[in-house]
Amino acid sequence: MGSSLKILQIKEFLEETFKILFYYRARVVFSLSGVALGILSICVIITTIDGANKKAYEIFEALGPDSIMIFSGSERQRMARERVITLTYRDAESIERVEGIYDITKTYSVRGLIMRYRDRKWQTNVIGSTENYFDAYKWNLYMGTVFKRDDVLNVEPVCVIGYKVYDELFRGEEAVGKTMVIGRLHTRVIGVLEEKGGAAGGPHIDDRVVMPLSTVTSKLANEKRYVGALRVKTTRDVDATIEDIKMVLRKNHGIKGEQDDFTVRSSRDMLQFMSVISGSLFLFLGTASVVALVVSGFVLANLFYLTIQERKKDIGIRRAYGASKKGILLSFLFESVFITFLGGISGIILNLLLQGIFERLFDIPMEFSFKVVVFALLFSCLTGTLSGLKPALKASRIEPIEAIRG
Repeated sequence: MGSSLKILQIKEFLEETFKILFYYRARVVFSLSGVALGILSICVIITTIDGANKKAYEIFEALGPDSIMIFSGSERQRMARERVITLTYRDAESIERVEGIYDITKTYSVRGLIMRYRDRKWQTNVIGSTENYFDAYKWNLYMGTVFKRDDVLNVEPVCVIGYKVYDELFRGEEAVGKTMVIGRLHTRVIGVLEEKGGAAGGPHIDDRVVMPLSTVTSKLANEKRYVGALRVKTTRDVDATIEDIKMVLRKNHGIKGEQDDFTVRSSRDMLQFMSVISGSLFLFLGTASVVALVVSGFVLANLFYLTIQERKKDIGIRRAYGASKKGILLSFLFESVFITFLGGISGIILNLLLQGIFERLFDIPMEFSFKVVVFALLFSCLTGTLSGLKPALKASRIEPIEAIRG
């Protein structure tokens, strides 16, 4: 009997609450929208950081713990995005003789070339590379094949295109065997790379065209001496190998001061770089989401103060009929938390709907998980509790006689 009465009381309490929320539906929607935007920001933070971390580990696994990247230009020049080419074929030959190095990939990039296929155009970067590029980066094919050593030796005008280039120019058509124009060079497509998706602190990963190194340097860049970057693998300790590489390059380039004209990075450095990007995203988006939630909480609190003034007589009648201060407090607090809880659910739904758009517009990898739901609902309920507590306390302290007289 007691449990049935309690269930009936809860039912009446919920019915009364929903009637009140429906009556003030314009204010509810306004408050809910503010919370939803704040929760959306939190969802974007978590999904973006998780996506960036996932992409970082994918890159780390693709490179391998024994990989070392060597770039042209000093650290300062690279940070300033200056286009400097300092590595030579002689440097590559010297590095190959360093103890422990068992594999080397040479690359040379040409930026912003126009690709044409029929009446379609697309601008992207072309990477000239040795034939081991695809194995070195563990990049599988969506269709077709990769170029071989003979293609590099014979300066063949063939290419393997990234999935984004394939999507923009061929749009689902068969690409293998077709001819596309890169700059002014007619090139035969022999393969399409599988889609990896997202960016890793730079251009979209799938937005690239890979060609034989000799073809790019002689027919697109007219370059016979320099290479853009080198990727090596070692059987020795990575840090010790890096020191040997630096010593060889400094000797080749005649460097005697502290400032190198090259940059050497290990796969661990790449992982740390992605962690820095994640931290920056957390700081920027975290600030935005906190501001949004504080503003929405402030608006919600003020709307509740206004609602209490309008419902003062109703509160007095409820108190006169036996409603306790605690009951009034919990009633208003429940309304506040319920509104923000709905805002939290709305923010999660918005994140799911907009996730694909964010990824396409900003090339940011995003990873949705159950953790997003937990954090979003936790923050929404916390916002509802903090913004609704003071108005609820004020409502619970209203005396019945004064309220009814007012």
